[in-house]
Amino acid sequence: MSHKSGIWMWDELCDELLFVSRDSVGVPKPNALATASFTSQTISAQHQMQNQIISFKDVIGTVSQAEFRKVYKRKVKLTEPDVVTIQDIKDVAIFSCQASTISPEFISFFHSQAIDQFLRSLIIYFQYYFQIWNSLQQRRKEAKRKLRQPIVTVLENHIRDDLADMRSMVSRDYAVILMGIGDAKKFHHMNNRNNESLSDRDRRLHEQLIVMSIRVVWIGLCRRYLTLIEKEMNRLLRTNLFSPFEHKLVKNQAFDTTPEEDRILIGKAYRSERKLKHRSPAVQELIFDNHDYRMLAIGVANIERQDERQLYLEAAYSAPEEYLESLQVPVGILGIPRKYFDAMLKPIELSTTRKMSLIKPIPDFIIPPMIPYETKSDTLPKTPSKYQETHATKVARNNQCKMWREYVETGGSHRQIYDRATTLSISFPGAKK
Repeated sequence: MSHKSGIWMWDELCDELLFVSRDSVGVPKPNALATASFTSQTISAQHQMQNQIISFKDVIGTVSQAEFRKVYKRKVKLTEPDVVTIQDIKDVAIFSCQASTISPEFISFFHSQAIDQFLRSLIIYFQYYFQIWNSLQQRRKEAKRKLRQPIVTVLENHIRDDLADMRSMVSRDYAVILMGIGDAKKFHHMNNRNNESLSDRDRRLHEQLIVMSIRVVWIGLCRRYLTLIEKEMNRLLRTNLFSPFEHKLVKNQAFDTTPEEDRILIGKAYRSERKLKHRSPAVQELIFDNHDYRMLAIGVANIERQDERQLYLEAAYSAPEEYLESLQVPVGILGIPRKYFDAMLKPIELSTTRKMSLIKPIPDFIIPPMIPYETKSDTLPKTPSKYQETHATKVARNNQCKMWREYVETGGSHRQIYDRATTLSISFPGAKK
């Protein structure tokens, strides 16, 4: 029996009547019900798709890396800069996971401009978060033999506010995804002809987004602090009430924090709310705290009379990756030439006996101090942002999206993709691999 929001069918596996919503994967149209019979295998496949969790490969061997380098790695023309981009990190993250645990719809969702900006903001936030974390760990040792001075609270407040600014940029880009602005509109849970919330579809996309975001940030920051990334990412987007990390039976006490450290790391915008109505800290950051409107306008509008802090953050969040090195703005491994990394974006070591990399350690993300400003207008200027996404970035995102959709649809088989990649390399003999 068909309904506007789904269909009723008999589940032969459980011997009961089952309602399948239209936002479930693989539900045919109502006019196909007369000719298509629903078997227990089809229903079981739908259950597995709804409850699947992305799993990653334990080891990626030399043969698999050679396959990735030849078939899946982003192709660059000789006239284009060959540096690490957010697309390269996404390619490695997708190749690292099991193809059977990811859907083609998520691949399209993952290859939107809104997601790219969100992932870049996450890399910047966690890069600065790690700097503060390491500083707090060092101070914890010194606090056992030193007295706390009153000036320390003032310095901690500056660090707390800077970290909150980085968190607000993550919140801004996360809100764009939640509200379905720009190219994220077609993935919004209300974007359907029945004007109904596709909650199951929305849950699947965002569950997979959190898992893949953790992997992207981990790769983008030289594969460090994976457990800490998982802890903070889940707190930021799920809250501690629904964080899988907080509900583990055995937790690593090395990541426990003191109330003084929480005051810096969590910020002053956090509110403890009722369980079922608890908004995520990412959303609370925009609601309960005041941030520089000029910073929140980065990538949206061009603000005149910019100070050193605004110029630095504008380059970090919106400048193309090939400009980051010349602007001396470190954003993880973004903007570093790809020749210093292997196929899986691991730094190439000089030798096997001495763990020395060809690249220098990533510099600290040093934010210039804030200068007081006056708000002269309630609206943003209509002039476009100083930095715009390049044509090569858009083309690469579209091409890689099509390739990874084929990869997922074929269950990880690369034969068809290899044939297409060979055809493209023949058509464009000047492309780098």
